[in-house]
Amino acid sequence: MKRIHEDKFKIYYENTDSSGFTYHTAYLLIAERARSNMLNKDFPELTDMLKKNSKFFVVKKIKVDFFKPAKLFDNLDIITFYIGSSYTSLNLIQKIEKDGLDISRIDVQLVWIDGKKKKPIKIPRHIIYRFKSMDIV
Repeated sequence: MKRIHEDKFKIYYENTDSSGFTYHTAYLLIAERARSNMLNKDFPELTDMLKKNSKFFVVKKIKVDFFKPAKLFDNLDIITFYIGSSYTSLNLIQKIEKDGLDISRIDVQLVWIDGKKKKPIKIPRHIIYRFKSMDIV
């Protein structure tokens, strides 16, 4: 696993139920926000494509494991790892932690889509190379 991005997220009332525990769907929102922040920070040319809807990543598969609940006002760390890629897809793992303890793990497969054709297409080599060369220490 290659660590490629870190992000922070605070749990607010909107993310919780009446008990103060985080909704299970909020973990998906947190992971999506971290992936969006990563693209915006490290791939500005992809951000332009996304805005124009010309090419973009979509979630093909997602698996979420929940280990401990996050609670109201918890500060979470979202750590994204590059696992590998194929012709049209990227595989990432996103760990959500609180104080170094695992809260959740999300395995996600993203597929590169041509916005005009609405079909998967080959991910350009330079994009794959950049994912492979990224490293957060």
